[in-house]
Amino acid sequence: MIVRKLIPTLLGAAVVFTTAIILLIVLVLGLLTAPSEDASAAEEPTCTPGGGNSSAVVVPDEYQDYVDAAAKESGLSVGIIAAQLKAESNWDPKAVSPVGAKGLAQFMPATWKEFGDGGDPFNPKDAIAAQGRYMKHLKNFVKDHAKGDKNLVELTLAAYNAGPGKVKELGYDMNKINKIEETRNYVENITKAAKGDYTTDCEDPGDGGAGGDGDILKTAKHLAWDKRVQLPRSTAARHGEDAAKPEYVKASQKYNKSVTTAFFTDCGVYVATVMRMSGADKKFPLRGTTDVQLPYLTQSDKYKTFKPKSEGDLKAGDIMITPGHIYIYSGKRRSGPANTSLAASLYTRPPSGQDTYGFGSYTAARLVKG
Repeated sequence: MIVRKLIPTLLGAAVVFTTAIILLIVLVLGLLTAPSEDASAAEEPTCTPGGGNSSAVVVPDEYQDYVDAAAKESGLSVGIIAAQLKAESNWDPKAVSPVGAKGLAQFMPATWKEFGDGGDPFNPKDAIAAQGRYMKHLKNFVKDHAKGDKNLVELTLAAYNAGPGKVKELGYDMNKINKIEETRNYVENITKAAKGDYTTDCEDPGDGGAGGDGDILKTAKHLAWDKRVQLPRSTAARHGEDAAKPEYVKASQKYNKSVTTAFFTDCGVYVATVMRMSGADKKFPLRGTTDVQLPYLTQSDKYKTFKPKSEGDLKAGDIMITPGHIYIYSGKRRSGPANTSLAASLYTRPPSGQDTYGFGSYTAARLVKG
């Protein structure tokens, strides 16, 4: 009798044990075969150094706009242009080499005469612009012989280092060109510093996540915490990364070109990321509320600007800006404090909820032309 009573119990236990083993096997197989988020992200085209998540090439803030423009002019990535400038002069606008190369981009007098457009090689704006023109010239020189983006970038860099005549003499063949040790090392060092960013003819993307459809408010809410998040003050480059929404951490590095001081708490970076990711304004300046973004908004025919007297003058998706700060009006999202706008605050706050303020002093900008 005891044995008969035990048999069903033992059978039941065996079934449970077997089921558990099967589930465990399925779970392990799933983990082994599922694509990682990093692997998926690596397949996305990007114009940023290191595939959008690297700080290998850090562009000084004062040169960011010039480097962006040079990359656009040349059709090469920001990572490549920035890595070249870093290698040439270490961002020293007064640099002079023993052989007479001058300025941030280290132009020789003859080359500067052709590509400097009458500017000053010691002026960073002139020098970086000339770098963009010269790299465009070299890229066009080799492009008909390139086999894909990677080879095009390598040939362009080789022409920069060894001279276009030498590249032509060697049949545009990197196997032969790489026998020139200095040129081989130069190409390897620049592409390594740019983390292998071979993207050419870059354009800022306008898709992904909640973006691409022109909806400013939807994208702003997607990238910011609904309630206010406050942090201890810090100027560290990646300050705010752990506290920011993961969606924002990923997007901000994709749509911006370098991680700089307290990057994930920069109000201008947040608004720029929203505008670019949403597709509402793919050319919105990357950062610089006072000197760049404010003039852009007030001088562009894309925006209607005005001084709101009260919240009733605003519409969801309006941008509020004053020298030193910028944020997005969301309209009331819920009850309680910090429920009508979304913003970051440099050094102290990742993108998150805040109250609306600044009536009479802030300028409101409303997009009227996409």
